[in-house]
Amino acid sequence: MTQMKLQKMVYFAHGYHLAKYGEALVKEVFQAWKYGPVIPSIYQSYKLYGSDPIFNTELIAKSVNDFLNPTELSESAKDAIDYTWQLTRKLSANQLSNWTHIDGSPWAKVYNPIEWSIPIDNNSIKEYFKGLLTPKVQA
Repeated sequence: MTQMKLQKMVYFAHGYHLAKYGEALVKEVFQAWKYGPVIPSIYQSYKLYGSDPIFNTELIAKSVNDFLNPTELSESAKDAIDYTWQLTRKLSANQLSNWTHIDGSPWAKVYNPIEWSIPIDNNSIKEYFKGLLTPKVQA
């Protein structure tokens, strides 16, 4: 698992959670960076790995509580994480990044190559993911 793949998987889980449960999974606001949506604290935690795989799983477990909401994982959070893992685990970081760049995506609507700190609105993420999920999955 690379930092970029982790970022995209967290984004997917967050979007799924917003669409299905109507609540944010992540406390922080995603920002539109060059390679897709980014949570700055995740970037800060894992930037030392660059594009190499993250090998310190204790660091991952510790930081999960820093960016997920609430501190203890709810059943809906577990659902979003499990669903995301099943759907995206075999995809590469580049495949996930390319997916976030699709025309009309929340990232594509706000990305500016000159400014990487533009927030991606949760309502935009929620509506986008509602369009991706089947009616059976939606709340």
